[in-house]
Amino acid sequence: MAQVVERPLWEREAPGSSPGAPKIFMHTHLRACVFNQFHSPKDVAEETFSGDIKTVTSGIFRTPFPFDRLVLSANFRTASDGCLLLAVQVQVGQTWSNFYKLGLLSGKFKTSFPAQKDAFGKVETDELVLFQPAQAYRYRLQFYGDAELLLLAASAVRAPFVYDEKTALHLPAEPNIQQVHPLSQMQQDTPHKRRICSPCSLYMALNSLGYVVPLQQILPRVFDQTADVYGNWLFNMAAAAEFGAQAFFRRFSSLMELQEFVTPDSFVIASIAFKKDELPGAPLEKTPGHLVLIRGYKDGQILVADPAAPDTPSVLRAYEAKAFARAWLQHKQGAAYVVRRT
Repeated sequence: MAQVVERPLWEREAPGSSPGAPKIFMHTHLRACVFNQFHSPKDVAEETFSGDIKTVTSGIFRTPFPFDRLVLSANFRTASDGCLLLAVQVQVGQTWSNFYKLGLLSGKFKTSFPAQKDAFGKVETDELVLFQPAQAYRYRLQFYGDAELLLLAASAVRAPFVYDEKTALHLPAEPNIQQVHPLSQMQQDTPHKRRICSPCSLYMALNSLGYVVPLQQILPRVFDQTADVYGNWLFNMAAAAEFGAQAFFRRFSSLMELQEFVTPDSFVIASIAFKKDELPGAPLEKTPGHLVLIRGYKDGQILVADPAAPDTPSVLRAYEAKAFARAWLQHKQGAAYVVRRT
């Protein structure tokens, strides 16, 4: 596993761990309801080989609170036709679940898996949703061929999730406006134009960061064959890495955090949901899930590039911060992926 970009300062090995025992990590975290973790090679507890397949299993990671949602994101590379299979296991009480497969990545295709559901929870395309809170997790990676891991991140949500509006609405004092190459999904010559908000947002992020990539090259790389969707978070992030950028899934708790991730070298692609009249000025009347690129903030507004706009000139929009925070930080529990220049 290659070195990842950062390792959280709040992680430390649990006291009393004995040599040779399974690795167990404890965490403290400043954010009340979300947990974000980069993983590195030192997190690996076991590595085995079977034929052409290498299996890497992590140590046990205990979160600072019980969680009921978990997402893994990975960047990888392969010069030929290598594959990487991501799976995760959770601990509820004293019992461990089976491993849930979250995605198969290769140089030629990406796919999720048929329905995975048991007494612990289920996989909803790109996210593990639990029926009862878990206290720990560990991941398993299986490599075939020359597939190499570049980055691995995990993100979980406290159970129960509580939306703290006072904290969520904090915005940096200084305005922040980043330049974006706008793109309307509604003007694309494809029958799937209403389903491609994620790759269109990814297109805007990549091209605005200097990676000149046509949308037609992005679409097949993010397509989930099993789920028949273009919006699989894991696959969009992996595709960003294939084009030379870096991308990872992250949960946000406050608009203040945008100060770190919306920069000349980085964009946030946020997952939002809203009912009629809940997000004034949006091109969609309502949606259970939609992706937009956040390009800055000023004067109590969040500046976005919304691919659902009917034409290119109307893609760049401003949403009132309180309404946008509810659509993103409350309704979608701060789900987003960060795309940044390497």
